[in-house]
Amino acid sequence: MASRESLKVLCKQLNARQRHVLCRSLGSLALCGNGAAQGIGEVERKGFRVPMLRDVRSVSSSAHCAQASSQLDAQLSSVVIQAVGSTAPKVPGFSMSSGFKPVAAPAESSVANLDAIGLAREMSNALSHQKMDETVRLYDEWVKLTDAAGNPNSPNILVYNLLLHAKLRLGAHPDVLHRIVSEMESGGVMPTQLSYNFLLRSVFRQRDSKAAELILEKMERAGPEAQPDGDAYNFVIALCALNRRIPAAIKHMQSMYVRNFVPSKTTYNEVLLACARTHRSAIAVAVMKQMQTHQMVPQVQTLVELVIAATEVDDAECAFTSLQHLNNQSASKVVQPLVMDEGSIAAILGTAARTANAALAKEAWDLLKVCVGSGRTPHPAAYMALVHALSTSQQFDAAFLILSEMQSLFGAAQNAEELEILSPFSSLRPLVLSLSQLGPAGLDGAYFKLAEMHASGQPVPIAAINCVILGCANIWDADRAYQTFESISSTFGLRPDSHSINALLEAFGKNKKTAEAVKLFEYMKESGIAPDQRSFELMITVHVINRDVESASAILTTMMDAGHTPCREVLYKLWRRSRREGDTKTAEYLRGLFKSWGYRDCHVGENRRRLITTTAKQTEFDSQSQLLQA
Repeated sequence: MASRESLKVLCKQLNARQRHVLCRSLGSLALCGNGAAQGIGEVERKGFRVPMLRDVRSVSSSAHCAQASSQLDAQLSSVVIQAVGSTAPKVPGFSMSSGFKPVAAPAESSVANLDAIGLAREMSNALSHQKMDETVRLYDEWVKLTDAAGNPNSPNILVYNLLLHAKLRLGAHPDVLHRIVSEMESGGVMPTQLSYNFLLRSVFRQRDSKAAELILEKMERAGPEAQPDGDAYNFVIALCALNRRIPAAIKHMQSMYVRNFVPSKTTYNEVLLACARTHRSAIAVAVMKQMQTHQMVPQVQTLVELVIAATEVDDAECAFTSLQHLNNQSASKVVQPLVMDEGSIAAILGTAARTANAALAKEAWDLLKVCVGSGRTPHPAAYMALVHALSTSQQFDAAFLILSEMQSLFGAAQNAEELEILSPFSSLRPLVLSLSQLGPAGLDGAYFKLAEMHASGQPVPIAAINCVILGCANIWDADRAYQTFESISSTFGLRPDSHSINALLEAFGKNKKTAEAVKLFEYMKESGIAPDQRSFELMITVHVINRDVESASAILTTMMDAGHTPCREVLYKLWRRSRREGDTKTAEYLRGLFKSWGYRDCHVGENRRRLITTTAKQTEFDSQSQLLQA
């Protein structure tokens, strides 16, 4: 009853602000006495009503308020300091809890009168108010004193953990924290999981993965109070990944699985980034499968780096897995689609072509459609890369459909560069080579597929027919090439273009059908199709094979009058033929053209050819001589 009356008198003497501070302090004490957090309201304690707040913390700072609080503290209840650690909820990253929940502001008190629990309370309060130097000062002063029995003060595990936390936040070197842990062990205080976690955090700042591994191994050998948790493993694995030590990171990741811990998403991403930057594609695929098992998805930038790294080493499996995740993420982003440049996607298509992986090509093309959007057409290089990928995987039906789309977009050529987009001699050469490798049966199969497309009403691209004609020329089958050429107008109802005629000229030239080639060239002029540079060069090659230097020279003159410049290879063939036929005048004229156009002198190639031929003959002669002697 006396305490109640004294409280009423005390409250009347205080002003409004001091009364509010006192009520909050009493509310904090009431919370500690109850042992559980309560909602906003009032708590009646012996007839005295105290307003209660959520997450109550004392803000008293003046000396007389602190004194009043300490007097009331003696009358009501003592402060309970709660340790956290084993029951704290796990979050991704590193737990920075010091082991205490501050319940009052740091007050000026004599360190000499504190025991270990009191010191821990004062250090915790100073730490919660960001007073790191004050926390360390309290410890340093306390350990220099003695207790009531005259024995030196001995810190307990709570005090040591608070000191480690303060040193860590002050940015101390790991050696400082190591000395504190060694001092703990020499004093008979065994470090806990929280102690080692502070030490790991300090080592992480120095990027010392080997030191972090030693700490983790020490934790694994320690007692149950110091066993590593998920945070410790995450820090060590991420640190090993940052230092590009992939095998060590994978080893500790396996230890996590054994202890029923799951790496965080950040840890997985660091490992995947390290795999991408060290070209460990196989390990990256295994890590992504583990993430899929735990229903995690790598970050977008991580996936992009993995795809680029996989294309550099032509790892189709890693590129395919990464692209699948990218496409799944981009499908959900309707407003802001995933952005990736077309050049990188064209490189992925190149990987699909070199590995003959049609599934990878499909995933890359789907991603390209999302990145480009509906308002823009993909670059012709992307189309050509897709045709290349489909050709090497022998997906000719899909390749013909892409050619049909290309022809509808880029069929009307405005210049020489656009004309080469659908050329079987350059951009579509991979399709021609794939058809040629299958021989006559494969070429006939491609022709019948085109015929089926025409019969079903689908548009047949003339570029696909040109590829079949040039494929026939590559296997030296002029008759099959001519029949395919004739079917352009008779079967498909189309009109041959310059690429069609050039492909047939190639077939006639290889089979020395000079008369047919001349007639075809005249037909080209009569049909209103202007011969291009390749047409003239093919005709020069046809006359050179036929040993007709005069006709070849006439075609050369017509070509230069039309504004075309022949390549060095064609000029060199004509120059060699003129020398062998004894036409020195034409040979000297051609040599002058070499100089005027800045080509390498024709004798350079001839001398190299002569040296190679002489060396080969000498080697063959020496081999035969050794056989005869044996």
